[in-house]
Order: sequence, then C-alpha cells, then structure tokens
Amino acid sequence: MDLSGRGVFLTGGAQGIGRCIAAALLGKGARVLFCDVNPDVGKATEEELQKQYGADNVAFVQCDVTNADQLKAAFDAAVSKFGAVEICANNAGIMNEKIWEKMIAINTTAQIRGSQLAFEHMRRDKGGRGGVIVNTVSVAGLNRHYWLPVYVASKHAMIGYTTSCAADPDIVAQGVRWCCLCPVPVNTALLDFKGGEVKNDQELTKIMEPLKIQPEDVATAFLKLVQDVDNNGKILVAGRQAMYRQRMLVDEDGASNPVVVDTPLTQHPSVPGQ
Repeated sequence: MDLSGRGVFLTGGAQGIGRCIAAALLGKGARVLFCDVNPDVGKATEEELQKQYGADNVAFVQCDVTNADQLKAAFDAAVSKFGAVEICANNAGIMNEKIWEKMIAINTTAQIRGSQLAFEHMRRDKGGRGGVIVNTVSVAGLNRHYWLPVYVASKHAMIGYTTSCAADPDIVAQGVRWCCLCPVPVNTALLDFKGGEVKNDQELTKIMEPLKIQPEDVATAFLKLVQDVDNNGKILVAGRQAMYRQRMLVDEDGASNPVVVDTPLTQHPSVPGQ
C-alpha cells in the first residue's frame, strides 16, 4: 500500500507511540489528523509536526475517545480535511486497574466505535475507497498476567473483535483490511506506575524492564502493517523484531508452557489493493 496522499485518522496521537506513528506516516507522504484528550500536548505536537511536514498535512483535534459524539466529530473532521480516510489507527489506551471501567471504555469500547466509524466510511460496497483499520492492542492480549487482569481482558477483547471482523466472507467486496498491532512493553509514560495502577507494580516493572522497546520501534511495525497488503486479520507482535502471529493461547499443557492451536477463524481472506 502506497501511503502517499492517504488520509489517516489516529487516536492518542499527541505523545508516545501515537506521536511516533504520526511522524512515521507523515514521513511516507500520508496526511494525518490525530486526536488526543490532552489539548496542550496535542497542540504542541501539531505545531512541531506542521513545521516539519506542512500545515496542510497534519492537524490536531481535542477529543475524549470515550465520548461517542466527540469521537465521531473528530473522525468527520479528518474526512472533511482529507476528502477520505483510508487508514484508521485506533491507538489511544491506558493501563490502570484502579479505574478499570474507564480503561475498558478507552481500550475496548472506543476502539470498537472508532473501527465501526472507519469501516462504514471506507467500505467499497457502500461507495467508500477501501482502506485498513489497525487497532493498537498489546502482547498482553495474547497471554495472561495476574498483575493487570482487566487490562489483559480489554486487549483480548480487541484481538477477538478485530480478527472476527477480518473473517467476514464479504470482506473482498468491502475492501477493508483489519489488523492488530501488539507491542511488547514500550518505554512510555504508560509504564510509569504511580501505585495501585497494577498489582505488585515493582515486580512487574522489574520483569518488563529488559523487554522494553522504544516507541519508534512500534511505529516501524505499524508501517509494516499498513504497507503489507496481504495481511488481513493478522496479528503483528512488535518487539525487537516484528513478527506476525495468527494463533492465540487457548490452553496449557500442565507444564506451564502455552499451547496454541489454529482454528478456521484464523484463515482470513485477502483484500486486493488494500
């Protein structure tokens, strides 16, 4: 997929992974409207990116993704600015077990809502141009972790949702690819636990520290997802190397080793041209 001139809608784009994804897309010639709940950081990022890539190619809209009206307004702003959105990156997310209902609202409900907005706009069988929807999930969505059970649940849900949408038998006519981006722990403020956000935070921090990658590594993996045209329904684990994975943990063999199986649902049709 050639990214030059493509319209992009990106949530959680003011800092961290989202900012790096925005810069990576702009560097390939895409045009990006990003939203974020933080207006000050969002505006500062907009100004920095506009200086580098041009005011016509990047814009910021303040948005609380848990507010359905605000999310739709932000998406509509991207359509209005670029003429069409062909890449939707649902990236906003939090990790805080103390406010688990809000976490589900951001990590799961808002991503599904953003996906549905993009899908109805993109689908070729209803007059759209086609495109790709990438949901930023987490490697936690492929495993189990007692430190943060609701976070893990929110990520398992998005893998199930995204891969299920990708298995639609009408996907070729729809012309929309669905992909999951699953980073390993990333060196961002998300992992600066302030106490009570996860169970045994010191233990978890010690375990994650040697596994951390940089936000730029995730952005590189994101570009791979959108540019690989034959990856509908794929799960890309973004670590020190980006690797596709189509299988999910379903059981254990009794020796603490995960057992994974393929099912017919992991066989997704290709979407020509997208």
